[in-house]
Amino acid sequence: MEGKGHDEEKGLPIPSVSSHAHTTLSSRQTTIVCSAEHPSEDLTHVTLVNATVVSFEPGDPTNPHNWSTLKKTLIVLTCALICTNSSLGSALAANITPFMHSFHVPLGPQTILPTSVYLCGFMCGPLMFAPLSEFYGRYPILIIGFTLFTLSTLGTALAPNWPAFLVFRFLTGVFGAPPISVGGGVIADMFSEEILRGRIMMLWGASTFMGPLGAPVITGFTAGTIGWRWPFWIAFILAGVSFISVVLLPETLAFKILRRKAENLNKQSSTDETFISPGDINRGSLAQTMKITLSRPVRLLFSEMLLGFSCVYMAFAYAVFYMMLKIFADIFTGVYKFSLGFSGLAFTTSTISACVANIWYDSVAPRIAAKHPERRPEYLRLPPACVAGPLLVISLFWLGWTSRASVHWIVPLLSMIPYGFGYQMIFNSILNYITDAYQIYAASALAACGTTRSLAGVLIPLCIDNMLHSLGIAWSCTVLGFISAALTFVPFLFIANGEKIRGRSRFSSTIKPPELSPPVGELTRVISAT
Repeated sequence: MEGKGHDEEKGLPIPSVSSHAHTTLSSRQTTIVCSAEHPSEDLTHVTLVNATVVSFEPGDPTNPHNWSTLKKTLIVLTCALICTNSSLGSALAANITPFMHSFHVPLGPQTILPTSVYLCGFMCGPLMFAPLSEFYGRYPILIIGFTLFTLSTLGTALAPNWPAFLVFRFLTGVFGAPPISVGGGVIADMFSEEILRGRIMMLWGASTFMGPLGAPVITGFTAGTIGWRWPFWIAFILAGVSFISVVLLPETLAFKILRRKAENLNKQSSTDETFISPGDINRGSLAQTMKITLSRPVRLLFSEMLLGFSCVYMAFAYAVFYMMLKIFADIFTGVYKFSLGFSGLAFTTSTISACVANIWYDSVAPRIAAKHPERRPEYLRLPPACVAGPLLVISLFWLGWTSRASVHWIVPLLSMIPYGFGYQMIFNSILNYITDAYQIYAASALAACGTTRSLAGVLIPLCIDNMLHSLGIAWSCTVLGFISAALTFVPFLFIANGEKIRGRSRFSSTIKPPELSPPVGELTRVISAT
């Protein structure tokens, strides 16, 4: 799940003391009234006897916010590395036809299945692994998930037949989801300052873009020369090396760290005094947690106009990206007679403009927001998307209508520059906007985005073979361009009416203003009972 996973619930009005100042809340009994997970639900009453709630001291070295810059940097790099592994796997089977012949599978729509079933597995991430990481901690989910991801990648490389290959692709997608679903939460655990966190999230998010760009290069240069299994062997080797860094990751979730503190204090205590973490005061069961997490994204998706339009826009852009893998290969191997490897290498041209997009976004967005402080979420995040949408449309028309033998190959290749810029900006802008607009409900909102995005990535690209066969390259790109053009109005709509829409929102109206948010260093997400 992309976003502030640990900020999703309302901060609870619980008394707390420093983890080093062992002051009992009450000599007899303390009753704490905590709001439930949704404003319309009943309050939950929790009774504690002789309880001391532990929290972080100012400057506490165990607080992830206070870790050294070097330690935070290494953790971010590890998250980026394992996200690259996951996203690399998603496109690794794109345009590999030798394995189709090996398994005696006819060419056609089935060629997209290895990518589709992988993305189908990805859908489990936002709804399953993100809440599990809030319940058990980030580290157990990442280490278990990445271990199974590595083994599933090995299974793909050794698959004896087509059904087994597809099953292992699905499992690799399922277990490749935790780095993407939990990585954003890890970053939010360590960085509290808004601008810095946005920059780190932007850099981390770029790793999910780099993987699918690198996959066609690996596949192109190995599948047709040393065998179709070698791309998966390379992915397995990379995952094995990356596994070392995952093992060394520390736990970053404040709730988990404070619970360990409370457990240690209970072991050391010689009285009947009980120490607890803030998260244990109103902590529901895993079943209750999963119920909340599975239901709220759906409620948000179908009741929130901002989220609904955002999900549609990002889902289509995401699906077009995976369709472009096929379109680009058809253009440069079919029209210009490139090898599959050099075709994949040409596709990485979009990396350059994506990097430029990140730098430009970081320099422009804060200046625009400073001029409109009364509407900060809209003006901090969305103006770059207003530029990015038209660029994405232009790139699709450019690519489609210049891809012919009479036009030099450099002309369609250059269309990847506005494409990479537009794609990256759309995701950076809208994901950050959703996070800012929904704040304590950000994890649920981002889960809805992640699920719809993966669903679109599964279903829409299934039509690309028939589309290219029936319409040809030019008109296929034109159809995608017209749909994208209609969706470019989404960020303009939000800038014009976003504040009014948020004001009428059932969820947004319950969000506390920043000055009422829990203080830095306190646990800001507690799982509530329903």
